[in-house]
Amino acid sequence: KYMKFDDITKLRPKKFTEECVLISVYFTLNRIKDNWFLNYISAPGGAWQELKILKNNIEERFYVGKNEKRPDLIMQKENMTDLFYMAEAKESFKKILNEREKIDNSIKSIFNRIKRLKGSKVQPIYSYIIGIDTNNLERGILNEVISNELDLIDRVIDKLPPVEGGRVCILTYWQGNKTKFNLVFSKDFPEKLVGMFKKVFL
Repeated sequence: KYMKFDDITKLRPKKFTEECVLISVYFTLNRIKDNWFLNYISAPGGAWQELKILKNNIEERFYVGKNEKRPDLIMQKENMTDLFYMAEAKESFKKILNEREKIDNSIKSIFNRIKRLKGSKVQPIYSYIIGIDTNNLERGILNEVISNELDLIDRVIDKLPPVEGGRVCILTYWQGNKTKFNLVFSKDFPEKLVGMFKKVFL
């Protein structure tokens, strides 16, 4: 028996995990709202050994060693190929904070490699993708959970050590049958990119 497309769109995961939010951000940037090029993704079953980079409209492929540090997602803006979005996905901001040094080092490590491979000036976007499992939460409780997570991110993001290009945190959750996003930017995040990300996610 075949399932109708409308029925497929109403399907939802039994649990909203970091893999869910990783794929949600990827599809939003790559397929739904914009045309970012996928360099690398570490979703289950993903080609974690391969890093792809656009150079002069040509796709070049590079090997990523098993022990090499790398974040969960790397994407490149197709019409601004010096702009790279590099993100780590977790199920709460506290998990990010607990592993922040390791996460930031992974992003810095792969960014330095991209700079060498690209052979030109490269602009980074450091990002954390947070997925809150709001399944089975009543609306009032859901709003409280989201508000508390956003408050923590907002209070802490500018207390973290500065990184080149600033940081954006993307809070992701289910509301009804839709994926919703909230954005929190560090104060040093470029204003022109703030507008770009708001246009895509909000």
